[in-house]
Amino acid sequence: MTGSADPRQRDVYAVKSGSEMIYAEATGSGRPVVLCHGLGGNHAIWWRQIDTFARRQRVITWDQRGFGNSTSASGDVSIGAAAADLLAILDELDVRDACVVGQSMGAFTGLRAALTDSRRIGLLVISTSLAATPPEHTEALHAAVGSRTGRDQHPVVSDEFSASSPDLAVLYNLISSFGMKPTSAAMLGHMAREQFTDGELRELAMPVAFVAAEDDKFCPPGVMAYARKRFRDASMHVLPGASHSAYYENPRQWNDAVLALTAPGSPG
Repeated sequence: MTGSADPRQRDVYAVKSGSEMIYAEATGSGRPVVLCHGLGGNHAIWWRQIDTFARRQRVITWDQRGFGNSTSASGDVSIGAAAADLLAILDELDVRDACVVGQSMGAFTGLRAALTDSRRIGLLVISTSLAATPPEHTEALHAAVGSRTGRDQHPVVSDEFSASSPDLAVLYNLISSFGMKPTSAAMLGHMAREQFTDGELRELAMPVAFVAAEDDKFCPPGVMAYARKRFRDASMHVLPGASHSAYYENPRQWNDAVLALTAPGSPG
């Protein structure tokens, strides 16, 4: 499906996946890029990416089951179940050669989907995520849950950004509050249990790109570099001066880095 040539046109979908209804939106036309949100987000968190990407590509955003507008009637909010939902979206929208971009939790989902069925995926971008790292790194994130509770604070939004852009930090919190989502502790548990073997990672045929942030205390570039080495074909780019939520706090920098990988004519 190529989509509308008008980058402002929004198509809305409710995709059936097992017993769940998974919400998705699509904007623009061209090579599809699918943005998979992190634990603090949903489809709306990508508002700083959609217009930029839609000028060149068909941008698909969606809510992982239990987040935003997607259901979790079955009670199964595991990474494997979310990966099946992502593949259901790609099938329903007849997406081909997709660039799947996963941020933090979303990278776990995107990677599991690519390993399950890669026929519709041409590139995987892992952004500020512990996907494919030892589980103790993800388990350590429990200490950060609920540590910053102000309206203009969030555990994954840096202190500097909260101070310089308190209105945008408040907006992040408001977007994060949508839906009856699973607890952060529950999802961190699912992420830690979703292990990827050396064998399956080496056999992944598509190119993989890592986008790290220099000042990311949750997913340090050094830890992500360990994960990169487990893949047969993987590159890595580190955003200077950026933190975990670089896509939100430093959108121009993050967008440029990812567009260099996903846009038509890029090496990815």
